[in-house]
Formats: sequence, C-alpha cells, structure tokens
Amino acid sequence: MKHFNSIRAFATCLALHGVAFGADDFQSSILPLLKERCNSCHSTKKQKGDLDLERFASVADIKREPMIWEGVLDQIHMGEMPPKKEPQLAAEQKKLLTKWVQDRLEEVALASAGDPGPVVLRRLSNMEYTYTLRDLTGVESLDPAKEFPVDGAAGEGFTNAGAALVMSPALLSKYLDAAKDIASHAVLTPQGLSFSSRNSQRDWTDEVLAKIRAFYAQFTASGSGAKVQAQGINLDTGDSGVLPLEQYLAATRDDQLAAKLNSKYLGKLRAALEGKESNVILDLVRQQWRAGASAAQMVETITQWQKALWRFSSIGHIGKLNGPKSWQVPVLPLTASEVLRVKLPASGVTKLYLTSFAIGKASAVWENARIVTPGQQDRPVSISGEEAVIPADIGKDAEFIITARLHPDAQGAVQVRVLTAKPTGPAALVASKVIINKPGKKGTWSDGEKPLSFDAPILVGDNSEMRKQLTAQIAEFRALFPAALCYTKIVPADEVVTLTLFYREDEHLKQLMLNKNQIAEIDRLWDELRFISESPLKEVDVFEQLWQFATQDADPKAFEPLREPIYRDAELFKQQQLAAEPSHVQAAIDFATRAWRRPLSAAEQAELRSLYQKLRKQDLPHAAAVRMLIARVLVAPAFLYRGEKAMPGTKAAPVNDGELATRLSYFLWSSTPDEGLYQLAAAGKLHDPTVLAAQARRMLKDDKIRRLATEFGCQWLHVRDVGTLDEKSERHFPTFVSLRGDMQEEVVRFFIDLFQNDRSVLSLVNADHTFVNASLAKHYELDVKGDGWQRFEGIQSKGRGGILGFAATLAKQSGASRTSAILRGTWLSEVILGDKLPIPPKGVPILPEETPANLSERQLIERHSRDENCAGCHRRIDPFGFALEGFDAIGRARKADTKTVLPDGTAVDGLNDLRDYLTNKRGDDFLRQFCRKLLGYALGRSVQLSDRPLIDSMVRSDHRIGTLIDLVVRSPQFREVRGKDAIAQH
Repeated sequence: MKHFNSIRAFATCLALHGVAFGADDFQSSILPLLKERCNSCHSTKKQKGDLDLERFASVADIKREPMIWEGVLDQIHMGEMPPKKEPQLAAEQKKLLTKWVQDRLEEVALASAGDPGPVVLRRLSNMEYTYTLRDLTGVESLDPAKEFPVDGAAGEGFTNAGAALVMSPALLSKYLDAAKDIASHAVLTPQGLSFSSRNSQRDWTDEVLAKIRAFYAQFTASGSGAKVQAQGINLDTGDSGVLPLEQYLAATRDDQLAAKLNSKYLGKLRAALEGKESNVILDLVRQQWRAGASAAQMVETITQWQKALWRFSSIGHIGKLNGPKSWQVPVLPLTASEVLRVKLPASGVTKLYLTSFAIGKASAVWENARIVTPGQQDRPVSISGEEAVIPADIGKDAEFIITARLHPDAQGAVQVRVLTAKPTGPAALVASKVIINKPGKKGTWSDGEKPLSFDAPILVGDNSEMRKQLTAQIAEFRALFPAALCYTKIVPADEVVTLTLFYREDEHLKQLMLNKNQIAEIDRLWDELRFISESPLKEVDVFEQLWQFATQDADPKAFEPLREPIYRDAELFKQQQLAAEPSHVQAAIDFATRAWRRPLSAAEQAELRSLYQKLRKQDLPHAAAVRMLIARVLVAPAFLYRGEKAMPGTKAAPVNDGELATRLSYFLWSSTPDEGLYQLAAAGKLHDPTVLAAQARRMLKDDKIRRLATEFGCQWLHVRDVGTLDEKSERHFPTFVSLRGDMQEEVVRFFIDLFQNDRSVLSLVNADHTFVNASLAKHYELDVKGDGWQRFEGIQSKGRGGILGFAATLAKQSGASRTSAILRGTWLSEVILGDKLPIPPKGVPILPEETPANLSERQLIERHSRDENCAGCHRRIDPFGFALEGFDAIGRARKADTKTVLPDGTAVDGLNDLRDYLTNKRGDDFLRQFCRKLLGYALGRSVQLSDRPLIDSMVRSDHRIGTLIDLVVRSPQFREVRGKDAIAQH
C-alpha cells in the first residue's frame, strides 16, 4: 500500500504544479502540427473514422479524454495515421508528436493511478454461474448453463468482463428453467437440505445406501451370509460385513500393520489374547497365539467356532410370529440331552464310535441306540464300550440314532459325538455343526423358525453353575468374534415377498470399533435413509400386500405381530416429517445467504418465508414449496449479479469485507467465497492487506485453482475450446478428435503447476517441462512409462517447451487441413506480445484451405504476402509463424523450412531460436502483456491508463506469479470502488 500511496502523493503534486507541463509546447508546436497534418480529415466537421481532433484546443482538453489519444498513438505506431496515401510525417515531426502525447498520457496515468475504474453491475458469466452452483450444492456434475447463449468476451478478451455480461429476456427465461432444475436436485433431510446429482427419490435413496455401505466398508471385509430356499426359489440372506480377522491377528505381532487398523478393536483383541481368565473356547485361540501359530491358522479355529455359535436367518419377515428377531442369531450348543443322528451308507460301515470330552467331572449316558430305515421297523443297536456295532444289510437311507444325556452324578459338562472313523489322539473340544431340522409336515412360507440340533452338543445340567459358566464364556467369545460386524446388504432379498425394506444390524460394529463421532455419523446416515426413502410409510402398503398374499397360500396370522409396530412407526414418521418442515425452510434461507454472498436482511428473510406460506396456501406440497423457494433464490439479482455498494462522493473507497471476499474468490476460483473467506469477512479482518494476501496464497494451493488455469490461462491463449474443437479435417487428421481433450488438459495442468508452485511467468515461454499422458506423449514422440498424466522434464531437447510448443496452441492457430503462419504469427504478435496490428484491408483474397500441389504451406503464404495491400502487416506477423512451421496443423513435429528473419531483423530458425528471442529480446513485452491480461481478468474490465503504474510495478517485480497476484489483490483497483458521484459523472 505504501507504493500506491506514494504514487498518489506524486500525482497530487503533478496536478498542482504540472498543469503547465507541455502547455507552451502544445500551443507553439503540437497544435499547429495537428492543424496542418490531422485536422483536414479529423475536424469537427469531417470526423473521419468518427474522430474529431479539432475540439482539443488545450492540454486540459487532451487530459480529459486520454483514451482517444492512446488510440492516436497506436495508429501512428502502426503506420495507419496519416494514411499511406497521404503525405507522411517527417521523422522529427513524428518523434515530437508521439513523445509529447506519451508524456501527457504518463501524467494522466500518474494523476489517476489506482483508480478502481468504471463500475459495472457484473452478471455472473456462464462458467462463474456453473462453478458457483457446483460449490453451493457440492455437486460437480451439474451443468446448468449448457443451454445458455454463449458469453461474449470484452475488456482484455475474457468472458468475465462486465461490459460483455448483458441480460436479455431470453436469458432470464433460461435462468428460471435452470433454477427449477437445480432445485429439483435438492434433497430434504431430517437436518435440513442437501443436493444430489440426481433428482428422484429412488436415486437419492440409492445414494444414501451407497454412503452407508461405504461407511461399513471402512471397517469390514466381504463375506457371505447363508443361502436359503423359499417356495423353490434360491435366495441369499446377504453379504455380511465380516471382521478382517487375519489382518488383526497379524497386527498383534506387527506394529506397522497395527497402525493402519482400528485401535479400539485391536486393543480388545490384544487384551483377550493376553487374558488369564479361563475360557474353554478362547483358550484354544490363546494357545495357538502363544505358540506362534500363523494368523491363518488362528482364523481357521475362530471361523469354526463362529459357525458353531452363530447362524444367519432370513430378514424379509423379521419379527413375525415365531420368526427370527435378528439376522445374526446366537446359537448355544448346551443341552442336558441330545438325539444324535448319523446317515449311513447301504454297506461298508460296521462300527460307529461314541466319543466324549469332559469339562470338569462329567460323563455321558448313551441310550436307545437304533437303526431307522424308511418302511422298516426300527432295529436296536448294541453298544460295546464306546462302539456301536452296525448290523449288515441295513437298507437304503438308513440312519443311526442315539440319545446322549448327562450322567446324573456329573459335576461338569461333557461334549459328545458319533463318528464313523475311529478317533486318534486325545479327545478335544471341537466346534459343533448346527443342524436346522426339517418339520415333520410340509410347511408354508409364513412359518416361523425351525428347531436346531447339533452334531457335537455339550451336555450340561439345565440350572447348574457349569451351564452359567459356559454360557458366559461362549458370550465372551461371541462378543469378540461375531460372525459379522454388520449387515451390509441393507436391502434384504431372502424372501419371495419381502416386508422389510431396509434392515440395520450393526451393534457389533459399534461396540467393537466405532467411536462416538463415527456412531453419530452412521446414525445420521440411517436417519437420512429412513427420511428420504419414506420407508415407514411404504412399509404400511407392503404389509397390506403381504397380508393379502398370505391369505392365499399361508397363514396371515403369522404377520399379525407386525401390524401395530408398522402402523405406529408410520404415524411417528409423519410427525417427524411435520416437525422437520421449519428446518427445511430455514435451510433454504441459509442457502440464500450463501447464494447471495451476504447476510440477508430481516425483510428479505420475511419475504422468503412469506413466499413459502403463499405456496403452501396454493396447495403446493411442502417439498415442492421448498424447492420453489430455492428456485426463487437462484433467479434473484443478488445471486445473478455481483453488486457492490458505492459510498457517497467522488472519492474511491474500500469495498466492504464481504464484497472483497467475493472479488477475491471470483478472481481466483470463478466462484463464491468458501467458509474460510466468509469467516474472515464476517470478522472484519479481510480488508487487512496482509490477511488478504495470505488468503490469496492459500487459494492458489487449492484444487479449485484449476478454474483460474482454465478461465484465465486457456482463454488468454485462445485454447479454451480446443477440447471441443471440431473444425479439423478428419481425413487429414483422424487422431485429432481423440487427442483434443488431452491437448487442452496439458495447458490446464501447466498453468496449475505455475500457480501452485509459484513459478516465474517467464516459464510460460522458456519452461523445460510439460505434462503429458500416454496418448499425448505418443503424439509428441516422447518415451514415457504408464498411461496417466505425468510431468515430463527435458522437453526442450525434444524441440518443444512452453506455450509455443503446446499442441493446443499450434492446432488452434491452424486451418482445418493445413498450418497457417498468418494465424500463428498474429496470435504470437497480438496475444502473447501485445503488439497492435492494423485491421486488414477490405477485399483481401482468402487463401485456399488445401495447399496447391506445387506449393508448400509457407510458399502459399509468401505468395499471398506479396500483395502491396498486405505486405506491410505480413512482414510483422508471418516470420513468427514461419518459425513454427516445424509443427503441422495438429501440433505434430515435422521437417519444414523454419528459417526466417523477424520484424526487427533478428534471424531465427525454429521454435528454439524463437523462444530465445522472446525471452531475451522481447521479455519485457511478454511480461507487460501477461500482467495486463492478468489485471484485466482480475478486475473484469479493460485495462485503463490509470493502471499503467500498477502494471509497471508488476513488470519490475521478481515475475513470480504469486508476487503478481499479490500486487493485484493489494492494489486500490482491486480493493476499492469509485464513489457514487464519480460513477454518475462517468
């Protein structure tokens, strides 16, 4: 700021003491020269080219309209004034006139330095509108401006210039349609509003389901639930979110792996493995762990016991009469007696072995051993010790059945089994297989749970202390090793007619792994699923349909226990919906605060609430009314325009912090301020230049800086539309369409790297790196590894480097089927160096798109340039294009004549020489042009004479992009607005 204040102080002195500077010269030398050589064409009467120079009778007259005299200087420098057919100024006359005018313009520039410039009510450009809505909604796929008329460019050639951003009735209609479409993406949640890329309830429901599953996937591995069959249809109880046990068991011995896993569960697992208190099942795993068994071996043991102590049930009718109460059902293989069954082959088995394993002092009593064969009488089997002798010729489908019961004198428990092979080694506790028994008669799909039996039950007294101990030990194992942490399928598909729409079972996950914040997050997601899907209301309809189905081929009474809970839940949900309505309206008002980029007044809030009430009185449902409210917010001038409040008087004054946040955000991100900027603005801190500059540096590091790379960088280079360019001949260049997006992406990535790594802007010309993927590397004949985007060093040795070697710039400044030295030369001269070129004369012949067979592309241009009407301009532009003839019309390297002499007499041969010329001889011109473009983009207007001191300071800086942006955002032009009276005067 000291720099700008010193300029202003000097300008004040100039205004007080320097009015006479040049006045005597004007009257004695300049005015007579104008009368003699200029006023014959540009008098008040003739005004050729709408230019009246006769009215400028004093220095003061000239200083009041400096833009006209800037134009006069440009015309003189281009040789257009006087016209070529008129007598020309003598060298001394030209020098005198141009120096005098330049000096007066410098005086004006200093006197008005820092002027914020004309105030234009700036509409959001199409891209600003799009980026803003994406940031407001969080939905990156939105493309609301796709049907809008294309924005024109103005100012310094950018679509964000206020002068080009006009409004029309047709565009206003487009805005209304787009606002309604955006509002249709609004999702009403229990807490307020969110936005989705989709606009249907089913899609919103699927999105929440995906979020819940993604949450579960952070903690679980995939697994399989049990398979079931209903009415002849194979169904699945669901993929379960199982514990990744092998990882956790390995992590108990590997600290690096442990750091990547859930510390809560890992702590519980370590404590259990290191525990001293006896547990007949856990002890099996502890023994393995202490003996150094592998994680896979321990997982095998745990999995066997999980299968023995858990089973999965169907969820579709959960809660019905005698039905399951949960998906993951605990199994307790403890009983006082059990009937054991063994299927027997028709021959080959002569003995069965009755084994037991005692826990404490206990034994089993075996009785009623028999062979049961369909169609035959039961045949008793004799028991000898621990063997059962099977008679011969038992017939087909025979089954050995025996009852085992706990000995009356037992003081412990005993596990019993019937084996077909003689056991080897000492007896040991094993995991039992859980058997679901078929009912004696054919059932229906409404039937409840079927009875269970075990092939290795543990016999224990019903009310004994041993039973209590074993029950507790089994519960401890189950708590640490559930068969699944959660039901990740969520949508059941295990019944032909499913009543349960969404099922939640994740208590084990909560208890074993989640912290308070994670529990709150998953609870919120489930609440959203319920609210968005309106499942409680839909389950009422499903229940009635299921009841009707059951009356046809099942027992509807089985579902009676579900009626009251379902209807009660539906009523509670309706109350929840009603209670949430005020929060939705408030959320829409909060959305308006962010959309309008400022706090709403009490009157504005009341107006929006009144609109909502009016819509409801018109019988519009609540959700539709809220979405109409959002649409109203998005067609308000406060959203569509970037308004700023000017202070009374003529003096420029700082914009308020909120407006400054908007200026900064739309400069760097083409979008609304983020939360960080909002907070600083609300605290009144953003106007501090140090704070403002720090925010600019922060924003340059953000991913959203891609937008500056696209909207500033690509627009400046005229390659903003290369990704959709369809003007190339497919016959000549069949690969262009597949490469054009990559060509533009290279430019975007180059600018992102420039911004985020604070590089010198001269690297745009002399960089020795670029960014390519496999396709573009092939196009450039580069050797790279991998298909993805990567930085490529040493590009100059491959004949490229900087903006001159981009395929995007080379292709854009070419014809459909051939190169164009004229287009490339004009682009380099005007766009890159800022040279002023005269308008081509009328009647210039158009060159053929196809190069004649007997001419090269260069020879075609050279023949055209011999025309006397064209030669002057072409001598200034064609040599730049000739130096780039080493690249074809889509930027591929080729052999060509690239030797040429530039307008100032410098001989060059190809891109490398041209790059050196731009860096060493025209570096200041390039820097000034870049700074001019950057400032014009930042301010959204044409650069004016009063900006010259700021541009001078930018050119004199260290040329790093961060420094240039810092100078821009600290400048009065960026931070201030003209006073109301000054606006009226202009």
